[in-house]
Amino acid sequence: MNAPHVSQFDVMSQLRLPLIVLVTFAHSYSGVAQDYSLLSSGFDIYQVLKLLVGQTLTKLAVPVFFVMSGYLFFIHLQQWDWRVYGQKLKRRLITLLLPYVVWNLLMAVKLKSFSWSMLWVYVSAAGKQTDWLGMEHQLTAPANMPLWFLRDLMVVSLLSPIIYIGVRKCRLWFLPLLGLLYLSGVCPFVPGLSAYAVFFFTLGAVLSLAGKDLLQWSLRYERLAYVCFIGLGLAMMLTYRTSVFSSLMLCFRLVGVVVVFCAAYRVMLATARRLPPIVCDASYFVYLAHYVVFFAVADDAFFSLFGTSQLSLSLHYLLCPLLKAAVFVALYVLYRKMLKFTLPYSRCSTKCGCSEKS
Repeated sequence: MNAPHVSQFDVMSQLRLPLIVLVTFAHSYSGVAQDYSLLSSGFDIYQVLKLLVGQTLTKLAVPVFFVMSGYLFFIHLQQWDWRVYGQKLKRRLITLLLPYVVWNLLMAVKLKSFSWSMLWVYVSAAGKQTDWLGMEHQLTAPANMPLWFLRDLMVVSLLSPIIYIGVRKCRLWFLPLLGLLYLSGVCPFVPGLSAYAVFFFTLGAVLSLAGKDLLQWSLRYERLAYVCFIGLGLAMMLTYRTSVFSSLMLCFRLVGVVVVFCAAYRVMLATARRLPPIVCDASYFVYLAHYVVFFAVADDAFFSLFGTSQLSLSLHYLLCPLLKAAVFVALYVLYRKMLKFTLPYSRCSTKCGCSEKS
């Protein structure tokens, strides 16, 4: 029996929901102290899970989405065309800007307050990051905190002509320079224009404009990536809340892009089972809604029944994000089944809003 053919677009489509589930884990909290460094707080199963998933594996989702977005933005684009650029931006008014505004406003309704800052810079979204100069930086985000990704994606999409020129005219040093800025941690979190977003989006753009297959490119570095991935992951777990952690995390994210594509490819080769397209499409709804609707009642009920022992905290952390994601997927599927209406964004675009041919 012949092995099933797996294309890069198959992998991109199937990755959307698992990566969004990781994002859901990143924003799931159990109400206990957030200091779970193995070096400072001892060793228990809950700390291991929080570090392994919440502070390590969840770091992989957003870089992969930025790479896919950059790749798909420039796919089949042999020469810059302002007409095509205008079409892409027009499409993103519906796929990115509209959901961004609507779901931030829904968050404002939940908070029962509104200010214009809620649409751009309203909260600090993550732990502090230390750069090579010893300075600390912190990511800022709109009211619906996970939507900082959409904010930064919209900005780098607007700057795509500059990225195109940089890739075409300065190909020998443009991406390495952005990579150095990214890895150094210097100026990483300018609101809407983080080195993080620019680098990974440009990495996808470079591969796309060079006519490279994103999956085959990843497979070239598969073995090396796995070794580095495991080593960096273990080092991150041992150095959490130290100045070394930031640099390790940045390297881990870069290596993780390769690992995610390779691992997804191997899984898809090993099984003929695939997530239905409607379930993959639901990933965008899960992403937009999961931070607005926390299901706090379910969390309270869980802890009332099972307490806050290491075992119950661990079970809560593993199961509740999965349950919440499943509820949102079910709501989306029900919505599509009842109304037979497709939300205005592309199925094959991950979260970037462009199709395979755009």
